[in-house]
Amino acid sequence: MPRIQPLALIIMGCLLVSIAEPSHIFAKPLRVGYFKVAPHAMPGSQGAPQGVAVEYFRLVAREMQLDEIEFIMLPLGRLLLDLEKNQIDMALLLARDAERVEKFVYPEKAFCVTKPSIAVSVSNPLQKVTSIEDLLPLSFHETPGNYHTAIMQDPRLQIEPLTGEDFTRRCYAMIVAGRIDACYQPDHYPIQFEAVREPFVDHVKILYLPDPPIGLYSVFSKASAPLYLKRYEKALSAVQQRHSYGVIFADFITDYKNR
Repeated sequence: MPRIQPLALIIMGCLLVSIAEPSHIFAKPLRVGYFKVAPHAMPGSQGAPQGVAVEYFRLVAREMQLDEIEFIMLPLGRLLLDLEKNQIDMALLLARDAERVEKFVYPEKAFCVTKPSIAVSVSNPLQKVTSIEDLLPLSFHETPGNYHTAIMQDPRLQIEPLTGEDFTRRCYAMIVAGRIDACYQPDHYPIQFEAVREPFVDHVKILYLPDPPIGLYSVFSKASAPLYLKRYEKALSAVQQRHSYGVIFADFITDYKNR
C-alpha cells in the first residue's frame, strides 16, 4: 500500500482547516441595500442605519460569522435595479411577487411577516374592512411601485402614488388635513409605528385588510446567492428560534417614544 508523503499530509491538513473556518470565504463586505421605511430601516443620527430590520439582520449576520456589512440606502426602484445588476448583494426587505422571483433569489423562510393594512382618520365611520365594497368610497395614497395584495388590485380603487421620503408621515398629515381618506401599506409595521408618534396619536386608526399575511424577505442577487444563501437560511432559522421580530418592534417603539 503506497504511503502518503508528509507534504501531502500538510496540504490535506490545510484544506481541512479552510473548511472548518467558513468565515474565510467572505472576502468582501456583504453589500445590503435598503430603502428608508420606519421602523424597519432608516438612517441614524450618526449616519449608520437603524431600525428593527437592521438590528434583526445584525443578529443574523453574527450567526453567519460575517465580519463586515455595508448598508446602502437607495430608493426602492434603484434598489431593485442595483440588485438585478449585482451592484448590491442583498436587499434587506422585499415582498415576493412573480416578477421579482424571476430576477432574484428568495430564501425559503420570510425575514418577518406583516399584515396588509390601511390607515384612516379616527372620524371615519369605517370600523372593519370585510370586502372591496368597504374600500371603494376611499381615496388612497401609496408609495410608487408598492406591492398590491389581492383586494388592492381592484381597478375601481382610487389609488395615487405619493413620491418622496417619509411617505407614512406625509400621508398621515394629508389624512388629518382632509386631503386624502386613507394610506395603504402591505406592511402594518410602518403605519402602526407612525400612528403612535406625535402629532398623529389619536388622529388616525389602523384597519387590517382581509388578505393573508405577507412575508417580507431578505433577497439575494443571482450572483451572490451561491455564496451567501445557505448560510443565511441556517442563521435566520437559528435567530428566529431565539428572537421574535414582533417583540423587537415593540421594544423599538417604546425606546423611540421615550427619546
